[in-house]
Amino acid sequence: MKDDDKNLGELAQSSPVFISSKLKIFIALLSIIIAVSYLAISSFGAATTKYITVQDALNSSEISSKESLGVIGKLVPNTFHRSTDGLTAYFSITDDESSEQMSVSYSGEIGEIFFNENAEIIIQGTIEKDGVFKTTSLSIKCPSKYVDSLEESSDI
Repeated sequence: MKDDDKNLGELAQSSPVFISSKLKIFIALLSIIIAVSYLAISSFGAATTKYITVQDALNSSEISSKESLGVIGKLVPNTFHRSTDGLTAYFSITDDESSEQMSVSYSGEIGEIFFNENAEIIIQGTIEKDGVFKTTSLSIKCPSKYVDSLEESSDI
């Protein structure tokens, strides 16, 4: 009986089982890979912008007011005006596919090229509940400045 008690005492006081260093390294690397993958996927999803036409933006009921959108269109003549404090610009854009117009509000600097009737306006932002597209980013794409360089290269 004493031998049995002695064996039980030795089992209870046995040293703890250690995890091998290779297993520790594997677990650490796996944790890092999972964390980096999660951060990359979540930031990529938040940074993407879906680009649609003016017609699609106006007709789509599936667009939420918090969804970031990109819209490409042309300035509707005689719709550009600034607020009384001069900080916000209001204008309408349209596209070649429809005659519908989308109202846009933008706070920021707008260059003179904006008034070129051939320039494409690329905006990013959200559609507010009142139907106005509140843009956070405005870019102007002017195809006329590329036409001259194409003509010169074809003459050679």
